[in-house]
Amino acid sequence: MSEPAELLIVPPLTDFTTSVVAPQGAELLDLGAHFVQRIAEPARLEETAARLDTREADRPQALHALFAAAAAAVLRRQGPGTHDRARLRATGMALRLVGDTDPALALSLDDLELRDGTTESGAAVTTAIAHTKLFTPETELARQCAGERRAVRIVVDGDQQLLAVVGLVQALGVHRTTLCGRFAAQHEQALCALEATRDVRIADWRPDRIVRPEWAGSASPGGAGRPGHAVSPEGAARPGRPVRWATEPQEATPDGPWIGWLDAADTAAVPAAAWRTCEGLTLTVARLDSWEAATGMYGTRADLSAVLDRLREEVPVAFELLVGAPGVDTTTLYGAMHRIAGNAAGSRATGPRPVLAGLRPFRLPRDAGPTWDGVPVRATVRPDYDLARWAEFTAPGTHTPQQRLDTIHALLADLARNTDFFPGRLAGAVTTARQGARAEAPVGLSGGYPLWDSSAQVVRAAEADVDGHGPGTFVAHLRTGAAFRLHPRLARVVSALADGRDEQLARLPEATRTKLLDQLARAGALRRYDT
Repeated sequence: MSEPAELLIVPPLTDFTTSVVAPQGAELLDLGAHFVQRIAEPARLEETAARLDTREADRPQALHALFAAAAAAVLRRQGPGTHDRARLRATGMALRLVGDTDPALALSLDDLELRDGTTESGAAVTTAIAHTKLFTPETELARQCAGERRAVRIVVDGDQQLLAVVGLVQALGVHRTTLCGRFAAQHEQALCALEATRDVRIADWRPDRIVRPEWAGSASPGGAGRPGHAVSPEGAARPGRPVRWATEPQEATPDGPWIGWLDAADTAAVPAAAWRTCEGLTLTVARLDSWEAATGMYGTRADLSAVLDRLREEVPVAFELLVGAPGVDTTTLYGAMHRIAGNAAGSRATGPRPVLAGLRPFRLPRDAGPTWDGVPVRATVRPDYDLARWAEFTAPGTHTPQQRLDTIHALLADLARNTDFFPGRLAGAVTTARQGARAEAPVGLSGGYPLWDSSAQVVRAAEADVDGHGPGTFVAHLRTGAAFRLHPRLARVVSALADGRDEQLARLPEATRTKLLDQLARAGALRRYDT
């Protein structure tokens, strides 16, 4: 009797817009995709909205009811173009809502946080496992697929997966389980010391990832609306060719299309020929004094002008800006933002047009050196953090941790309404960089070509009091996190507008129409796209 094929398991809370490429002879069980499909099921969100939409609901519960209904409406859309940023945000809302009711953890689109402790502590992870049942259906599915005899390999690429991984090891047994992936290789010693994973085997093997066909359709402008079709450097579609997802320089190759999210310094290790097959790129920078002097997470400088010169003009390029790096003051930070936005001296006039993907607090890698871009750094790693990835640090001329957060919150409050920040650190956020709002919903607002942002949904609170004025109809915006009430006489007009129909809008008196459109634009529900 032959041995059953090895089972390659992808635990929950990895990038669900990508898929792992299983080696020949192995069977793939993608529990990450299963988890997202279960949690982001529209009917589940509608049930949540109905449960919270009561007269007894407090304001947070009432808001949750609105946003659950908005997320469900987005996720129920079908057809070309519906795998967009709105869908990512709706999925993130579903994850956040389910995490709000869990005793051990909180979730977002691309992260997990423990309510007590951190995933940098193996003890805290072990404790949290005993208090959450969030991953039980996926664990049971793995148990059924593995049977009694199958060898199992579990891909561990990030700390967010640790709770699910420990649960899988406990359910399947260490005797037949191998851990692999980036995180497992980096933390082999600590994982082997944890009681739950002490006798498990760890292999330094990392599977390739490709963008799921439904998310790869807009990896470049010529591929938009054609799921699964990559676009060649000459612009001709290549049906069925997978788009590779690269988060390390060796994964970016010239032999096929790829999109990536790389640290600025890692671009130096990408083969020159690979830039011609790139379909989308997001770069993480901690300092950007010029395109020729960009600094990555480790304090290493890179010349990004050479990278941008090699990319085709239509390739979407975005920058994730880290706030609070050693020696980087507020003036330098704002200079980097203006350079990315094209408002500073030295901004590029040709080639790809960069956009700002988002802002994130700078964290010093645990294995960083004693200086960062020439700035002396004093770093400490807590001894109880056996799974540490970052070090606490002090450096001259540097924001404190609280100043980093305050700066980010202030910038987000100023920019969120009119800036299409990436919903998360996902391949799908990169491929949807040029989608913007729904092209089928133009609105005749003077001074540009505004579109209805599909992250904004018109939803009704039947009983809950959202804003102190009783039930009503609201625009709930998944991008900005804000909701505002609509006048009863205008609710149908705005609902039609959100569906791409402006007949009712045209019937309004000009003054009323102008006031309404201005209100929607200020709220970010209407956005202007000039390209």
